[in-house]
Formats: sequence, C-alpha cells, structure tokens
Amino acid sequence: MTDTDTVRSERMLVRTDRETPSEPKPQRGSAFGRVLGLDLARALAIFGMFYAHVGPMQEFRNPVVNTIMQIPHGRSSALFAVLAGLSLVLLAGGRRQLPALERRQRIVKIVIRAVLLIALGTVLTLWLHTDIVILAFYGLFFLLALPFVRCGVKTLAVLSASFAVVGSVVYYWIAMAQPAFVTALNAHDPITRMGADGFGRLLFTGLYPALPWLAYIFAGVAIAKLDLSAKWVRVGMASVGAGLALAGYGLSWVLLKVLFAGGGMGGGFGSSGSSMASSSTGSGSSGMSGSSGTWSDSLSEYDPWSSDMLQFLLSASPHSGTAFELLGNIGIAMLVIVGSVALLDRSALARKLLTPITAAGAMSLTLYVAHLWALNHVPSNSDGGPVTEALAVWGWFCVVGIGFAFVWSRWFKRGPLEYAMQWATSPAKLVR
Repeated sequence: MTDTDTVRSERMLVRTDRETPSEPKPQRGSAFGRVLGLDLARALAIFGMFYAHVGPMQEFRNPVVNTIMQIPHGRSSALFAVLAGLSLVLLAGGRRQLPALERRQRIVKIVIRAVLLIALGTVLTLWLHTDIVILAFYGLFFLLALPFVRCGVKTLAVLSASFAVVGSVVYYWIAMAQPAFVTALNAHDPITRMGADGFGRLLFTGLYPALPWLAYIFAGVAIAKLDLSAKWVRVGMASVGAGLALAGYGLSWVLLKVLFAGGGMGGGFGSSGSSMASSSTGSGSSGMSGSSGTWSDSLSEYDPWSSDMLQFLLSASPHSGTAFELLGNIGIAMLVIVGSVALLDRSALARKLLTPITAAGAMSLTLYVAHLWALNHVPSNSDGGPVTEALAVWGWFCVVGIGFAFVWSRWFKRGPLEYAMQWATSPAKLVR
C-alpha cells in the first residue's frame, strides 16, 4: 500500500554500484537482497490483507486450525504499518547524511505523498461505502511521524512502547468516555459527516486510529535505522520480535486462562477473545459491508467495570488496540521482515524463484486499491459461508495480483499508481 519509489531508487543505486570496481561484490548482492526482502514482506502483507477481506470469517472448533486460519486478521494491516514506518525513513534518505537542499525536497515530497494518501483514502471510503480503507490513516501516520525520522533507535523504541502501552489505554478511555472534544470534532468535521474518516476518526475512533497505531510506525522507523546486513542485528531483531510476540499473545492467553478459566482460549493468538471482540472484528475483516462501526463504537456500549471489558483489555484480538495486541503484532512484523530480508539476502535461488512475489510487493499501492475495487464484485463472506469457496476467492485474488505484477514488471519499473504517485510528488524538486 505504500509507494515504493525509494525502494526502486535503491535498486537503481545497486545497479549503478555494480559498475564500481571498488565496491565489494557480496555487499552489492546483499543490498539488492535487502531491497527485495522488503518487497517480499510487503507482498505477504498484501496477501494477508486479501485473506482478511475475502477469506474464511468463522471460528473453527479445532483450536489449532482456528489459530492458523485467524493469523492474517489484524496482523497483515499491522505489518503494513510497520513497513510504512520503515518506508518513511527510506523516503527521507535512509541512514545517509543528506545535503540540506535534498533533505528539504524529500520532506516536501513526503508531505505531498501523505496528503495524496489521505485524499485517495477518503475518496475510496466514500466511493466504496466501507470503513476498511487504511490509506488515509497511513497519510496521517506519515505526517505525525515525520518530525521523528532523525531520532535514534532507543528514542524510537521508547516512543513505540509508549504508544503501545499508554496510547492503548488512552484509546480505551476515549472509546468509553466519549469526551466532548472528540464528539465535537466528529460532529463538526465535514469529512466525517460525509461518511469518510475525518480527523477525529483518523486520530481516535477509526478502525486504525493513530493514537495506538503510531506504535507500529515508530517500530518501523526504528527498524529502518538498523543495519540489516549485519548478522548480529538480524539475530537480535529476531530475538526481540519473538519476545514481543510471546509477551503480547502469550501473556494475554495466560492471563485470560487464569482469570477466565471457563472461557476457552480467550484472547490468544488466534482467538477473538470475548463476545464483544467477536462482534466487533467484523467491521475490519469483512468485505464491502458498508458498516461504519468500529471498535470504539462497540466499546461505548459496555460497562467499563464488567468482566467482559476486563476480558477485552487483556485480549490480543485483531483491531482491539490493546497493548497485548500491539506488542504481539510488532513482534510478528519484526519476524516477517527479518526473515524475508535474510532469505533473499543469502539466497540467489530464492531471489529468482520469488521474483513474481516480490514484483507484487513492489507495487503494493496498485494492488491494494485494485483489490478494494474487486471486493465490490465478489460475494462477501462476512456471514460465514463455505470455507472452500472463501479460500478459492482468496487464492484467485493472490494469483491475479501476482500475475499482473509480474507481467507489468517485465516492461515497467513501477506499478501504475506508483508512477502516478511519483509524478504527483515531482513538484518537490522545485523547492530551493
């Protein structure tokens, strides 16, 4: 979903470096592998998003099967958000020290891109009558995180943890208390009144609210500051990712099992947790249902001191915005990113075999918008239809997306919308 102009430019830099005799050969291949690794991670996020919108929706009696079938829900959009933070740093010039002029031009380019994403997301939300479009949220994420792109890894890690823990609590309070300033903001926002995501929904009450979701963005910005070519960095990142996943999903599962012993799996890795969670996730996982309901809408109907609410707060359910979900999702995203980069960095065979997949990841914005349009032309599985039919629809989405991306990439460097985004942000070069 994020534009990959910078990733493409890094590929061009790699090609140029191949002509430089002084550059060691392994490092050139390694740099190219890391770029493709990020494309692979984006592709996995795209396929996960397809699954969340057209794949099976029902819960399964077998807890292992249920866990596997629920993996993409909530985690694919979180992976996109982490990758968005990473892309933000790449768009800003990566870890390189840039001349002042180029730095200003890149900042303006990012601002233009963010505004365009907000506009595109708003148009798609109004056109398709759905609340699952994430582009406007991404645009706002870029604007909010831009002042922090030059911060160090430790500062960014603290920011990410703060939004995961404190931001999730404040988000819960806003959803429960419905403070006057949020109500007034939504009431007077013309975009909200039209049925799209206005400023209040983008920040506080939408399906992907910035208040807790900035935890994902800052995690991605921090990852972008790391040298993923170093083995010890990869091992460390994989260890931290596994620890966060265990802390988020595992601790949630344990607490729910202890406090709600008769309640099944609770809010573990694959379960939707409480009955409230089950009724709320549909707004973010179904197809073009046209629903404007979100987690905050469902939260406002519950007693803050009830056992249902406590069960919700301790869950790691998709799109719940709890600290457990945020930390667990960041951990999974880190594992996916480091695994993808390590695989394509080390194996030339994998780079060749996965070319169609990485091509899809390189034009994620195009495929994301195309899949939103296609959702209007396939039957919704929100009512829990046959599993085989839902899986078949998901498979076709993936096959068509991969096929188009692979064929297109044989002739063009970027996807159609990626070209449009590059053209629209080109006025940034006029900045002096």
